[in-house]
Amino acid sequence: MAVRLLVPGLALALLLLAVFFAQRDATTTLSANVRAQARAEQEVAGAYRSETLLLDLETGVRGFLLTHNRVFLQPWHSARKAFPVSSSVLVDLEARGGSVALGLARKIRRGGESYINDFAAPKIFAAEADPAGAASLASALEGKRRVDALRPLFTELIKLSQQPAAPAERRAQAAAGRASAYELAGLAAALVLILLSALYLRRGVLGPILRVGKAADARAAGDLSVRVAPSSTLELSRLASSFNTMAGAVQDSHDRLQAQTVELRRSELFLESVLEHVPALLWVKDARELRFVRLNRAVEQMLGRPRAEVIGNNAHELFAADDAARITAQDRATLAGGVPLEIPEDPLLTPDYGLLYMQTTKVPVMDEHGEAQYLLGISTDITERQRSERVVGEARQEAERANRAKSEFLSRMSHELRTPLNSILGFGQLLEMDGLSDPQLEPVHYILESGRHLLGLINEVLDISRIEAGKLTIHPEPVPVRALVGEVVAMLAPIAAGRTIALEAVPMAAECCVLADPQRLKQVLLNLGSNAIKYNREGGKVTIVCETAGSRLRIVVRDTGHGIAAERLCKAFEPFERLGAELGDVEGTGLGLTLARQLMEGMGGTLTVQSVPEVGSTFTAELELAAADGGLATVENSADNDRHVELVTGSAAQLLYVEDNAANIKLVEHILERRPGITVKAAGQGRLGVELARHHQPDVIVLDLDLPDITGAQVLRELRADGLTDQIPVIILTADASPEQQTRLHDLGADAYLTKPVEVSSFLAAVDGLLVAA
Repeated sequence: MAVRLLVPGLALALLLLAVFFAQRDATTTLSANVRAQARAEQEVAGAYRSETLLLDLETGVRGFLLTHNRVFLQPWHSARKAFPVSSSVLVDLEARGGSVALGLARKIRRGGESYINDFAAPKIFAAEADPAGAASLASALEGKRRVDALRPLFTELIKLSQQPAAPAERRAQAAAGRASAYELAGLAAALVLILLSALYLRRGVLGPILRVGKAADARAAGDLSVRVAPSSTLELSRLASSFNTMAGAVQDSHDRLQAQTVELRRSELFLESVLEHVPALLWVKDARELRFVRLNRAVEQMLGRPRAEVIGNNAHELFAADDAARITAQDRATLAGGVPLEIPEDPLLTPDYGLLYMQTTKVPVMDEHGEAQYLLGISTDITERQRSERVVGEARQEAERANRAKSEFLSRMSHELRTPLNSILGFGQLLEMDGLSDPQLEPVHYILESGRHLLGLINEVLDISRIEAGKLTIHPEPVPVRALVGEVVAMLAPIAAGRTIALEAVPMAAECCVLADPQRLKQVLLNLGSNAIKYNREGGKVTIVCETAGSRLRIVVRDTGHGIAAERLCKAFEPFERLGAELGDVEGTGLGLTLARQLMEGMGGTLTVQSVPEVGSTFTAELELAAADGGLATVENSADNDRHVELVTGSAAQLLYVEDNAANIKLVEHILERRPGITVKAAGQGRLGVELARHHQPDVIVLDLDLPDITGAQVLRELRADGLTDQIPVIILTADASPEQQTRLHDLGADAYLTKPVEVSSFLAAVDGLLVAA
């Protein structure tokens, strides 16, 4: 388009050149004025060239700013390089033509260079960042205004350049007359050419540009569908095409923005719906004044107010003074700390629901600078859970009280039952030791067996009660398994032989130890072995196998009995369940397996069962292996078979028995009749026993713990605190079989601890041992 815009100027220049040559031909007589006229022509040509270059600059800048098509910058690049040279030449020419022309030339050069500097490449290219902005149009208009301001200077300079010197003018008048005809013709042609150029500029250039401006105004008003029709001019057609491309891109961006806006609104509605329907209380406060700015429906329901009455208020305007002060302090602490605050239980007095308990999380919401802007709160009503927990807690306490009462009752009943059993079994043992005939020994045997069976039941009930009360003490230590299993087999062998049951223990390849309480583990294996014998077939078999499994040891007890049905196997370890008892008259309480499993769990082990009906059952006890750092565990041997303990010393000895039960005193007296050298003194009260010990200085004291005035433990303390009695051996004989009590009495200074019912042989051995040591 720039080339087409230069066509009228070039045509006019050619026309002027034609007139010039005509005048030169007509004024050959003006040789003296040739140099002046030539300089004038140079000045005019220089002015026209500088003006043309400046117009090229302005046209290229304005076209690029309006269309952002870099094609317009091609003549601009050429013109901005050529204009400084052209303007400098113009100044040099005018320097020889007079001061007025020189001043005009210098103004033109300064104005052109200022225009070039102000519309340098960075400013022009910056317009590309805002294609649809008003800055581009404003810059284009500013550039046109500045160039238009320089054009009168060109006109005046050209006029000055066209005025010949006075002598030359007179000499050229004649030639000018002859050339007037040519000038008139050229002027007419120039006028026609100017009119044609103006018409062309209006229709071919200004019209399409105005259409583009109207389309831009329409788009600015919101009509994104407007487009510009193509122009017949190539450059303006490109401008329309670029505008339409830009319009399409804007339309696409607008459509995407609209879709994103719809999706964002849909997401907001979904989130709003979720927040409104969650049962938790959700609220937001501003960080400065702690006023509510948002809340959900649950908060409205809790407060009994619409959110319009809540938003904008703080805690002091909504809650009681104490609650408001506490809530505000919590809020301030959360915002100051900058981390979430967990409040597991927060009481809150509400107008409609009374006192509620909330579990609350408060979270500070920070801005990009790390400053708290809001406080988010999430609360859950835990009032019902609190009430339920209180009810459960009260029920648990009641159950624990009942359990303690049961345990105390069982313990007391165990003690009360042991006392008569002491007499039954004690006198029965004395009768058995008196050398009775076989018909007399049979009823005594039944008395002892029944008494011992009853004692076993009492012990099991007592152990169960201790486990339930958490008072059963386990003393784990490395226990050699092979030795312990051998002892269990030796104790069970007579029972198995009585029922023709084969009892076999598969020997281990190497001795190993488990971490367990030796007495409790022995109790478990005896229970499993005796059950395997009792519930077996006549002529059946019981096998005990030890096998390692990683870091654990399994002790497996298998029998060939009738087995347990699969549907009943889950009850094997329940209290008072006697599976298989319906097959015969097997005695028992159904507590043995329950006690065995609880003892195994107390030692960190497990006890499981597998059974196949009519094939047999397998019980597996599993414990952790341990290093044998303590040598072989000491296993106390029962003294049941030792019926003939003799007194080593033949000298007379005196025994003081502190006991308030006459039957027990009589039993001890009868037992000690087998020791003729021992005389017995009895004291029915603890303090009387202490006095008798001080005055009579007995050789040994037998002490019961349950006395009518003071406890046996107090008696023992007073004996050990008195220099007259602190060296007298003391044997504790009590119905309390707890290991804790035994340890405590040993620590107080007891020399021996025996439990009721008394084993006659064990009692005599203890007395004999202490008398010999004395």
